[in-house]
Amino acid sequence: MRKLYLTFDVEDHFHENAIKILRIILEKLDRHKLKGIFFITGLMAEKLAKFPDILDMLGNHEIGYHSSAHSVKPQIFEFTDVKNYEEAYLESLKRETSHVNPTTGITEGEGGIVFLKKLFPQNKVVAYRAPGNCWSPPHFEALVKLGIRFDFSLYVSVPTNYKGVTFYPYTTLQHWEGKLTEYKILVYSLLKYKYITLGFHPCLYANEGIWDSIYMKKSLQESRAVKPRSTEKIKSLMTKIELLFTLIKILEKLKLTEVTPTLTRAQNKLELTKKDVEKWYVTSMRWASFFGYKPKFIRDHFFNYFDDSLDS
Repeated sequence: MRKLYLTFDVEDHFHENAIKILRIILEKLDRHKLKGIFFITGLMAEKLAKFPDILDMLGNHEIGYHSSAHSVKPQIFEFTDVKNYEEAYLESLKRETSHVNPTTGITEGEGGIVFLKKLFPQNKVVAYRAPGNCWSPPHFEALVKLGIRFDFSLYVSVPTNYKGVTFYPYTTLQHWEGKLTEYKILVYSLLKYKYITLGFHPCLYANEGIWDSIYMKKSLQESRAVKPRSTEKIKSLMTKIELLFTLIKILEKLKLTEVTPTLTRAQNKLELTKKDVEKWYVTSMRWASFFGYKPKFIRDHFFNYFDDSLDS
């Protein structure tokens, strides 16, 4: 039986309409009796604290972590891009347990994964997805220290264990608009792979632009808002989401697919070549390039972290 993971990145702390879309998606999942994994940032957790109805619905799903502040500068690929691995690790511990000011990037008291865990005391926050899948080893080791045991950021095809952490497959699709090409990719994946991960971003259904484009500009004083989608367009997209969930539920009822099963520790161990590590580094840093950033030391951190997995 295929295992299909429905995952949602909840990250837009600027636009209220993204929360409205989150509520609609949760209602649709509940209607179809489907479970998902919701990767939530610390800043979004603080916003969601004001919406008890959404918290109640989220409590029925797996709650994952999506970093303290996502795109707020300094970003993960910036504050971990130092020569000293331990220094990057300690800075990550600090920032991932703190509220990060979304304008200045300065830490201001408790927040991050600590706040998320308090918001969902009934859920174990043990899964993580890196913002933009931009994964940094010392940062991830800090998260493991804070209780993360599963990762959805790296390019693996089956769940794989390394250093006590299970890495789950990368997303087959990171957005869904009901296009024919998306259905073809989904069918192909279901036929070829035993484990499939689908990714959704509620904010992409709410807005026409990228919510964090502000952080690609030189000044945060520029307008933060992106253009919202029209009511008609949102209704159309939500109808297409409904059709997808209906299809997935049919596959589940036919026992062809298990939807978002419980996360479990993988038995097979990670084995890599230097070429594999280099590829993972390059793909992980693609997101940094969108912001015009070129890391200096993170490549060394990759080889440091995965040294035990390299073929001799």
